[in-house]
Amino acid sequence: MKRFYKDFDQFKVRQIYILLSDAGIPCTIKNELLQGASGEIPHHEALPEIWLLDNEWEAKASALLAEFEQDIKAEDVSEFDWLCASCEQSNEPQFRICWQCQSPREAQID
Repeated sequence: MKRFYKDFDQFKVRQIYILLSDAGIPCTIKNELLQGASGEIPHHEALPEIWLLDNEWEAKASALLAEFEQDIKAEDVSEFDWLCASCEQSNEPQFRICWQCQSPREAQID
């Protein structure tokens, strides 16, 4: 096992865990419920962590993480609504998938 990722933002850790799991990468979350003990133990030891169950998946996991972080940066820059290419529904810029048909943002009409 190898620690792959940790962050103060438990929601972001959960998003990355789901991304890896959906890609078939065997992983687990440690310290997910430990943040409540922060103060009793050092806060950096209470961070939620993603651990890869097999080191051979590290390259693929790193590539997915890089893509995820690039998408987050691109979303932060976006100020405009986008139209879904599948159903032509208008979506706010913070949505990565269409709220109506769940198509990914990549399939979009600006």
